[in-house]
Amino acid sequence: MAGLFDGTPLERPVTCDRCGRDVKTCDCPPPTPAPPPPSDFQLRVRRERRRGKWNTVVAGLEADAAQQKTLLKTLRTSLGAGGGVSDGELVLQGDHRDAVVARLVEIGYRAKPAGG
Repeated sequence: MAGLFDGTPLERPVTCDRCGRDVKTCDCPPPTPAPPPPSDFQLRVRRERRRGKWNTVVAGLEADAAQQKTLLKTLRTSLGAGGGVSDGELVLQGDHRDAVVARLVEIGYRAKPAGG
């Protein structure tokens, strides 16, 4: 990697933002990317029957497990329902589709009801 002002009398090596050392000798861990904001996700909320009971399924949340669990906990406590994560989708016990869509929009997600 070339330095700043490469080829001029003001040439300087590129330094690390955290430790201030030359990038070639820096041993800082690479920065972790920030999680995407909620408005980047287009969520679909549907209801379906599983084992004879109604469930509300939130699909389209392509986030890491920690962010999924945090959102699931928020929805479960606001609705007073149980649930879990299954195949990358949030599954809530009971028919709460409209309430889940309203809560997700309130939090800042783009959510739409799906199905009939």
